[in-house]
Amino acid sequence: MSCVIAFFQKNIKLFFTSFLTILLLFNNADLFAYQAPSDSLSTKEYSYLKKMVYKSTQDSSKAILYAKSYLNKAKIDIDTVKIVNGFFFFSIITKDEKTIEKYLDSMILYSKNLNTKLYPALPYFNKGKMEYNKGNFKKALDLYLKTNEKAKKSGNTHLFYASKKSIGILKSRIGEYPTALKELRQCYQYFSKRKKEKPGNYLRTLFALSDAYNLNKKLDSATYINVLGYTESITFKDEDFRHYFTLNEGINLFDKKDFAIARDSLANAIKEFKINGDKANLSMAYFFYGKTLSALGQEKDAISSHIKVDEIFQEIDEIMPNNRENYEILINYYKKLGDKDNQLKYIQQLITVDSILHTNYRYLIKEVVQNYDTPRLLSEKQKIIDSLETGKKTSYTIISILGIVCLSLFILWLINRKRQKKYKRRFEELYHKKDAPEEHDTKTIIQKKKTKLTIPEESIKEILNKLTIFENELGFMRSDLSITLLAKKFGTNSKYLSKIINTYKEKSFNHYINDLRIHQSIIKLKTDSKFRNYTIKAIAEEIGFNTTDAFSKAFYKQNGIHPSYFIKELEKQLKTTQKH
Repeated sequence: MSCVIAFFQKNIKLFFTSFLTILLLFNNADLFAYQAPSDSLSTKEYSYLKKMVYKSTQDSSKAILYAKSYLNKAKIDIDTVKIVNGFFFFSIITKDEKTIEKYLDSMILYSKNLNTKLYPALPYFNKGKMEYNKGNFKKALDLYLKTNEKAKKSGNTHLFYASKKSIGILKSRIGEYPTALKELRQCYQYFSKRKKEKPGNYLRTLFALSDAYNLNKKLDSATYINVLGYTESITFKDEDFRHYFTLNEGINLFDKKDFAIARDSLANAIKEFKINGDKANLSMAYFFYGKTLSALGQEKDAISSHIKVDEIFQEIDEIMPNNRENYEILINYYKKLGDKDNQLKYIQQLITVDSILHTNYRYLIKEVVQNYDTPRLLSEKQKIIDSLETGKKTSYTIISILGIVCLSLFILWLINRKRQKKYKRRFEELYHKKDAPEEHDTKTIIQKKKTKLTIPEESIKEILNKLTIFENELGFMRSDLSITLLAKKFGTNSKYLSKIINTYKEKSFNHYINDLRIHQSIIKLKTDSKFRNYTIKAIAEEIGFNTTDAFSKAFYKQNGIHPSYFIKELEKQLKTTQKH
């Protein structure tokens, strides 16, 4: 009887697996729709079509044709593995990131019940890399862990260690230094045995391992790996990679207090990263270069380097948690000089940095030292008082200063609390504000406006109607939009259009366009969960701004809060709403 039951269960499972595959294909037909391939390709074998996809990667139109034929054949055969292969081919020949993400999601969907060498481990891994590049570190970590689990189960050793390496790098980034080092040591053992086959993976593992040794204060081990990595980069003719080991060794030498040699290494790294355009590592090099110069007594040059870090941050809107110290250095420097303008400037930048770090690392960061936290300052105050009581310090002046510091901290805390309440109030107003703009009767508006415009009433009415259509069709989201371009589209001149906008919209052309864009960004953030996961830079580009800074300033000017704060509070609000 048990054999019969086992047989029945086995076949029932097979039936439902086949049924689910057919159902998924049917329900998702619109997502994966494509033109039918030519009859000549429909008779070709899978191996031929696969070979031609890889052969045609430089010509995407040809590659897509072969991929379509492969996928169509797989769907007709109801071959789940081949279907997943088809989506994989599309993911490697497609350039658009959103489309690639759809294909990866499809691969995960169709392969979740498979247990082959590649599936479902590979799509989980590729999706993890995509989420990591977008800064969604929690999602990336979850996907890498899933890859690890599936690769181990299917015996795919390469993917197992590739995901393990990614997990190690993520752990280093979020402060889990000891466990990160353990993961990366194991990865080094694996990739070093296969360095001739995959030198790129080997070198990247060395780079991550040297960083992990440094973060764990195993400085001699870090130096050994840096020297090895530098040499191996030359051996495998990947000489550009040498500069990353130069950077790591410069940081390592700084920690060893070999400041003169550290300065030279970091200067070389800065020179090379300027050439190859790696802004993130250039920022890291400038940060440690500044700290090294400061240790050598070259304070002015050091501050110039720290200012460079801020300039890069404003350009790429990305910063590592440990580099938060950069702003504390600048604030203290200008505080010492009595330069309140620059002090306030970098305090504001520090607030922005904290907002971004909170958004990107809120669920991962374990320890980021924030030297301006009130608890730390109060703790230092208590230590000084204790030392005074034991006779080490007897100066009443110090006690008075401490009292002033505490009072100042309390006042700052009250100001900050008041500011947070104001931000919260503005968010609530913005969240509950109706998305649709008020509609006005064009004729009534024209009659109410008593102006000295020397423009015929019919022309004014026509342009106002065109502006309404322009707003409804979201024409303002073009990044190259100008008043000259819009006037030409309306069949009028820019002078007329400018006067009408100034009079009837009661704002300048640029102010008018920016307000429309900000309004649209709020609608999309409220309604589109994917849009909320975009970086601030990506959101700015999507709605027509050329720079992140322009978007942030326009958003703050219109709403009184920064976009990062609005997104953070919006996520909280939506989660609360969903629970209820």
